Amino acid sequence: MMLKLNIQRFADDPELQDIMVYDEAHYFGDSTGATITLGGVITELTESSNPTESEKQYIHQKSVTVKVTGFNNEFPITMDMVKGDAVYEDFYDIWFKRKVGQDAQRDHYIVNLWQPVTGSENTYQARKITQTVSITEANGDPGEQKQLSGSLKGGDFVYGTFNVSTKTFTPTV
Repeated sequence: MMLKLNIQRFADDPELQDIMVYDEAHYFGDSTGATITLGGVITELTESSNPTESEKQYIHQKSVTVKVTGFNNEFPITMDMVKGDAVYEDFYDIWFKRKVGQDAQRDHYIVNLWQPVTGSENTYQARKITQTVSITEANGDPGEQKQLSGSLKGGDFVYGTFNVSTKTFTPTV
């Protein structure tokens, strides 16, 4: 399966390229970790690093010095409720059964389709993060499709590559 990347080129500088939302693919592992599926019915997914900071001001300074000491990774998510979509079914099951702990954790693969790996077909730069699926509500207006919303929270990134044909993540050594 060869993905074609639609990149808008700037007329005055052919080296500049717009990166579109669809140029970043999000795959998710299921509860067994055996099956990895592209997030198909997600309508909104925003990456927030939420840096934690330490502030200090010494007597000889006019301004505070700020240091980033860590991150509280969070991905607010909204998805349509579509029976048969594997990611929706899995996230709905977590919400419906009010799963906690490891039962609510999923591997999340973020694949940069604009960064192909040289010499490797269908392989791109990627990150893997194990996150807690925290669905907070199932909502919708009368006559409209229902949606799930919440956040994917926590975790540290593992950097590597992802082959979209085999759905295989390989950590960078």
